[in-house]
Amino acid sequence: MTDKPYRIQTSAGHRKYLCSGIYMPSVTTVLSATESEKSKAGLRTWQKNNPGALEEASTRGSAIHLGCENYLRGLDHGVPEQYLDFWSGISTYLDWFDTIHWSERPLRPDWNHLRSDDKEVAFVWSTEHKYAGCPDLIGEIGGVRVIADFKTSNAPYMSTFPDRGDRIGFGGYRKYTKCAQQMAAYRYALNERTGFLCDVALIIVSTPETTQGIFIDGDQLALHESRFLKRCSQFHDIDNETEDCGTQSLQEQREQASA
Repeated sequence: MTDKPYRIQTSAGHRKYLCSGIYMPSVTTVLSATESEKSKAGLRTWQKNNPGALEEASTRGSAIHLGCENYLRGLDHGVPEQYLDFWSGISTYLDWFDTIHWSERPLRPDWNHLRSDDKEVAFVWSTEHKYAGCPDLIGEIGGVRVIADFKTSNAPYMSTFPDRGDRIGFGGYRKYTKCAQQMAAYRYALNERTGFLCDVALIIVSTPETTQGIFIDGDQLALHESRFLKRCSQFHDIDNETEDCGTQSLQEQREQASA
């Protein structure tokens, strides 16, 4: 067993996983670090104008993710009352799945190599492109292999480019494309590690008013995969951190990884 933590946060704020002996950036780290300067500036402005909103969204998302995981295991979802508007409608999409292969961690024995030695962390990774991450859900619907992701949002996602001047629609489209690239990256890494290739992706988006189920077919996933891999190459060109990755002690990082 290695004495290094399996998941760390670097001094630059990059999340990395220990895979095949080296630290690889998470998919979300790659996507965030390779955003355009305009997008990064826009996020900084939004955070300044909405103090605490990003942390609240993260807490809300974690609550809904845990609710989905509990529901898929036949347990009470346990979603706190203040987030029930975001939970309503999600179970309909979860009930579509006939078979579950992964829910935050592998549920089939032949994928146990995707868990860390201490069983605290599970992830897929690509040794070819050097990135890693943890999918939300992998399963089958009527024999179709599906990789799914849970998102909470104050406004719906949009899978088509919005009309000129539609700022809310443009925000929904940006979130959709980022999530599509995220799932395409997980799909590629899972196939590299196990030979299991998902046919489609499904984004389950919950808002206070409605819940969306957006499917992405194989051709579109291949397109998003190509775009992600370009961004991954770009990330490695700009990432100059050492493999020890950061200023936290190993014990602090172990505690963070198991939190």
